[in-house]
Amino acid sequence: MSSTVEQRPRTSSPAVLSEFFEDSARRWPGALAVDVPPASDRPQRQTLTYAELKRDSDLLAGMVRAAAGQGRVTAILLGRTTPRLYAAQLAVLRAGSAYVCVDPSFPDDQFAHILRDSAAGALITDEVGAQRAARVGYGGPVIRADLPLLPVAAPLPPHPEPEDLAYLIYTSGSTGRPKGVMITHRGAGNLVGGDLAEFGLGIDDRVAQGSSPAYDSSVEEVWLALAAGATVVPMDDETARLGPDLVPWLREERITVLCPPPTLLRATGCADPETELPALRLLYVGGEALPEDVAERWSRGRRMVNGYGPTECTVTCLRQDIVAGQPVAIGKPVPGMWAWVLDEDLNPVLAGERGELCMGGPGLAVGYLNQPELDADKFPRHPGFGRVYRTGDLVHAEPDGTIFYHGRIDSQVKLRGYRIELEAIESCLSRCPGVREAACRVQGEGAGQVLAAHIVPVDPAAPPEDESLRQGLRQSLPEYMVPAVFGTIAELPRNTSGKLNRRELPELAVGTSGPRSAGPPPQDPLALGIAQAVQRVLNLSHPPAADEDFFTALGGNSLTGAMLITELRKQPATAGITVRDLYEARTVGELARRAVPPESTSDSAKSRYGSGNALAATAAQSVWLLGELVLGAAVAFFTVFWVLPWLSDVLGLVPLIELSPLLFSLVTAVFTPLSVAIAVTAKKLLIGRYEAVRAPAWSGFHVRMWVVRQFLRFVPWNTIAGTEFQCTALRALGARIGKRVHIHRGVNLQQGGWDLLEIGDDVTIGQDVQLGLVHLDAGQVVLGSVTLHEGATLETRSGMGPNTTLGRDSWLSALAFLPAGGTVAEGERWDGVPAQPAGAAPTPPWPTSTGRQLSPRMHGLATILANSALSWFTAIPYTLSFVLISAWFDLSYKSLLAALAHPADNLPLLVTLAVSACLALVGSVAVQAVAAQVLGPVTPGVISRWSPGYIRVWLKSGLVNSAGTWLSGGIFWPWWLRAAGMRLGTGCEISTIIDVVPELVRIDRDTFFADGIYLGGPRIQRGVVSLGEVSLGANTFLGNHAVIPPGQSLPEDILIGISTVADDSLVRPGSSWFGHPPFELPRREVVSVDRSLTHEPATIRVVNRFFWEWLRFTLPLFPLAAFTLWTAGVVAVSVLPFWAFLLVGVPAVSLATAAGLCLVVLVLKWGLLGRVREGTHPLWSCWCSRWDFLYVAWGFIAGRALSTLEGTLLLPIYLRCIGMRIGRRVVLGEGFAQIVDPDMLEFGDGATVNAMFQAHTFEDRVLKIGHVRVGAHSTLGNATVPLYGAVVGEYTSVMPHSVVMKREHLEPGLRYAGAPTRRQEPGAGNEGYDIRRRELGDTLWGVHPVEIGFGRHRAPRHPGRPG
Repeated sequence: MSSTVEQRPRTSSPAVLSEFFEDSARRWPGALAVDVPPASDRPQRQTLTYAELKRDSDLLAGMVRAAAGQGRVTAILLGRTTPRLYAAQLAVLRAGSAYVCVDPSFPDDQFAHILRDSAAGALITDEVGAQRAARVGYGGPVIRADLPLLPVAAPLPPHPEPEDLAYLIYTSGSTGRPKGVMITHRGAGNLVGGDLAEFGLGIDDRVAQGSSPAYDSSVEEVWLALAAGATVVPMDDETARLGPDLVPWLREERITVLCPPPTLLRATGCADPETELPALRLLYVGGEALPEDVAERWSRGRRMVNGYGPTECTVTCLRQDIVAGQPVAIGKPVPGMWAWVLDEDLNPVLAGERGELCMGGPGLAVGYLNQPELDADKFPRHPGFGRVYRTGDLVHAEPDGTIFYHGRIDSQVKLRGYRIELEAIESCLSRCPGVREAACRVQGEGAGQVLAAHIVPVDPAAPPEDESLRQGLRQSLPEYMVPAVFGTIAELPRNTSGKLNRRELPELAVGTSGPRSAGPPPQDPLALGIAQAVQRVLNLSHPPAADEDFFTALGGNSLTGAMLITELRKQPATAGITVRDLYEARTVGELARRAVPPESTSDSAKSRYGSGNALAATAAQSVWLLGELVLGAAVAFFTVFWVLPWLSDVLGLVPLIELSPLLFSLVTAVFTPLSVAIAVTAKKLLIGRYEAVRAPAWSGFHVRMWVVRQFLRFVPWNTIAGTEFQCTALRALGARIGKRVHIHRGVNLQQGGWDLLEIGDDVTIGQDVQLGLVHLDAGQVVLGSVTLHEGATLETRSGMGPNTTLGRDSWLSALAFLPAGGTVAEGERWDGVPAQPAGAAPTPPWPTSTGRQLSPRMHGLATILANSALSWFTAIPYTLSFVLISAWFDLSYKSLLAALAHPADNLPLLVTLAVSACLALVGSVAVQAVAAQVLGPVTPGVISRWSPGYIRVWLKSGLVNSAGTWLSGGIFWPWWLRAAGMRLGTGCEISTIIDVVPELVRIDRDTFFADGIYLGGPRIQRGVVSLGEVSLGANTFLGNHAVIPPGQSLPEDILIGISTVADDSLVRPGSSWFGHPPFELPRREVVSVDRSLTHEPATIRVVNRFFWEWLRFTLPLFPLAAFTLWTAGVVAVSVLPFWAFLLVGVPAVSLATAAGLCLVVLVLKWGLLGRVREGTHPLWSCWCSRWDFLYVAWGFIAGRALSTLEGTLLLPIYLRCIGMRIGRRVVLGEGFAQIVDPDMLEFGDGATVNAMFQAHTFEDRVLKIGHVRVGAHSTLGNATVPLYGAVVGEYTSVMPHSVVMKREHLEPGLRYAGAPTRRQEPGAGNEGYDIRRRELGDTLWGVHPVEIGFGRHRAPRHPGRPG
């Protein structure tokens, strides 16, 4: 059997490249074709859709047609991070010409040779390239791609024929001059069509384009994407050199297809690619031999294909799927191609025998431009096989046709993916002064391979300097062909025939080529450590000097550079050095200066970390929770089985149902002061008086604080929220609070530290303000004082750190944060993160409505009564439905209880109850809109905080909050808002809105709100409420947590970014703003997707979204089912002795019920979404609907049960089960009982996290989702917002209220603050957290004198809904 390998069958497809592209542009015009990520030299992302790329390429095609004509070669001198490069290539093809790309890094000599040899009829380039062309003497037409493209009147010609030339690729030649390889459309079309059928890429794929456009590998990378509607994501040289940082880049850019040389994979140092790169589904390697260890590591978890092919065979002519544990082969021919293994006389060898690989088929090049003799040698016509190409590669074929590679036969080698003719380098070396002859070889193994040059000098006593040889070679050769090491030799080794015997060339010591003029190794310990790492990576005989260049003097390259960074990151002192630092600094001395001294950052960060006894704390918390369970189960049992039956016997079931809202209000009125008194007693017993301290998490003090908070969970805070009775409870807990104090919804005052809080008269604490009485920092609980003097105002979502003070009549602006130790002077206004002086505080306006005012206590009582009446009104649908069911089934309470205890026997009743509960929920939400109208209109103006008119404002914003629980982010939400009085245009998508009075808001068409928008809430200052209309123009986008103050009138087509306060005096139509304080974004990234997925959905997508959003109203079925099972379970265990029944049976049933609800959420998560991957999902996709439903379901079904575990190490166990990656002893703040995107969050050991994560954003109605990684022992302060792609280094601290941007990497051991974040120098702002008044030990329990009092209020904070 001979080693002839048959072709695979080919699928039909377009015949020429331009037809492939036009087919994609026709099918997916709005899909993203090119996405150039930002980098150090280009801060803005650049994108082109298929429609935009076609437009640009057609315009350029007309210009090429006019300048070069049809059938000629057009040169392109553009980098691959220029979107116009891809338009230029398509334009040349569409104009009926062939292109040749020149890499901007090529030396002028090589550039000039390509222009002359190809007889380029035109050159497409930019301003710099035009200057280079003039410098090398090019006189042809120059088309400037960096200028506006102008239409040409002449029509475009028909598409080229398959036999027409498509492109030229210049490869190194044995004469020292590169030779042009001519590829036809037939060959390129054969490859692209085969790739389409083989890999099945689509519009969701993102293909990294890492090859220079001057090399043929770029052709397959680009057309893998463009022929399939996928996205080309250029990976420039800087990115390719990232080494260990390349993996985060691939992850952040959501790369699904990567075509690297194997050395690039090795350079990443990635130990677990399967876990680190879950989105990478196709790894298509080539360019050099694939080592088995790389194949073993990288093939797991994805498809890995080994591609082989010389330029003369149109990129790839063989390929093989790689499976871990199996031998690495180069495979079988791609569709349309043939492969033979032949001997020296071009006769086939037997299977298993080695021979030269020869190829045939449509992928063969036409030949070499202007080199007919070389054509005849490399492309002979075989008598049996026709025209073939001799690859010069030694291979063997297995009996099944699989081909294995064994190296080169001739002098051509491949190094780090580059194809190199050694004779070309030798030819150039021989022309250098002082060189008689030269020989080159590749020496070393794997990652240590380098190009070595052996010189026979003219004068052995005075050989040429290595550096002069390098400089001479760089004038005519690209950098990858310049040897890394030089050595002299008396004569070159030759075999008996006189030919050069490269195998006998001695191996040269890297880093010792020629005399090293640098001095001794550095003496500084940090620099010496870096030098020793360089020595290990480069296998040097001794450490280099501080001023030796890693690349030119020591022979380093991109691969060894990446290996060096990996080595340096093993030591904390040099862990912050990046690959970019290496390329910019280049020497050991400069790298040492860029390293962060450990004593100033990382070590100091580590020293802040305390240590509690996590095991003992968890045991104590578990015992407490068990006690809560026993007591709560007993209360539930007596209520359901004793109290309610007695009331039913006294009143009757129907009257009991009708009076239930009133009875609930009465019970709440009695229970509220009782529960507050119990909580105050617990605080006095367990804590005594709070002082400013820093205590380790999981210490005894921390556990005692947690127990006090557990008592406070039972207080019905919503009943007294926003009233004087809330202040009364806080005073009982130890706070000093003056008169007429306003505390808005969402203010977190439940954590502790009340003795350290002092609030003067007429203070205003706005919506969601964060007061830093208790702060989590560096694995510790920090308590500090907060003082608010008379008349001070904290606007929406502002915050204060520990030991801070607001002076009399001062003002802290919305979203601002006053760091620890800060003081705002009397009458000043501060703004920003961290807050800085911003002028004088505003003076409160005079009320325009002078009606009756109530005392704070009477106003609070009126507010509570109004809330109760409103609750009764909105509960009418429930009351009516259950009254009707009772009458229909002739129910008594006992018969109802019997039905619940035996559900299988009473299915009709239970099904009716379930359906009625769901319909009643719909009715209740509708009644809330009616209630908003019944309350009467709220008009713009200024009123007193203590007037009855403010009660209407409070109730209306509460109704919006309540309805939004079920509707926000959905298609029914705009309908409800219009019914409640809001003027809302068509095509709007509105998520969670906060503190809203509906009739004061007007929103024009096609507006999109992300989550947590503070929309026109009343401005309250010193007892005065300012109400103003808010108007938003069409096509407005509001990012998460944006604040729109009252009275704003914003123009159309704008963007207000995340955590940004809108200012209509700055915002112009069509502008984008972000930050705190805000700054204008010159150009934002625009996501282009088919409008049928974002704005104009098909009927099936509308039906799908309706289904999932209606499904929200079925969620009451879960607690109803749980209650039914609980009742049946309690009846079932009633056979136990009463003490066992009460202490064991009922708690066990209650625990099982709660666990079952949590299990339901787990099942929903994994069933609806599975393991969520990084990616994009249009708004109207089914995935988005399922994702949104899951979040709502989680909160309603299991949120309350899981909230009992907050502050313990038990909650992370559940969060791990649902997809989060959480290390050991992670300290979590509040709000993690219900989170969005758990699969995207990763917390390292010992991290302290109290942030509001945005692992997703909606950009142009497309959901983008990505990982957020928080390093070990780092701290994310309260209300910090990390966006997707953010990476927080180990021991890093981020100030509260900061915004960590998309794909931002915060260096280890440093402090950051701001929106967006910026590095803080030691001693700036945040250092005040180090409170040293008293350190607390680890005593688990302490008893203090008892003093009975009242409790305090906290409106629970939950993370925002998806948005």
